[in-house]
Amino acid sequence: MKKLITRVALALSLAAFQLPAQASADLDATMQKAQQLHKEAKAGGYAWKQKAMKKNYFDTYQDQYNEAKAKGEMDKAKQAAELAMKTAEGEMRQYKDAVKAGWDR
Repeated sequence: MKKLITRVALALSLAAFQLPAQASADLDATMQKAQQLHKEAKAGGYAWKQKAMKKNYFDTYQDQYNEAKAKGEMDKAKQAAELAMKTAEGEMRQYKDAVKAGWDR
């Protein structure tokens, strides 16, 4: 019985350690896709940035992602990856559909 409990505990602990690694790989894939979308939109001149900003939005979120991932804060990394993806998708939508900004007339 002790061997069974030990094996179950060992299996559960190994599974628990693999979850963060899998989540990190998923976030890396999301950031990779977002980076490709942003790169294409940026080449077309559609990188979102305000005049007072030193970096565009995507680069800001990418820096936040890298910083949070280095610290091991996966919740913050996930949030930054989602914002980067939304920004990259918006840039691409504007690039492909030639959507004008609300202030452009």
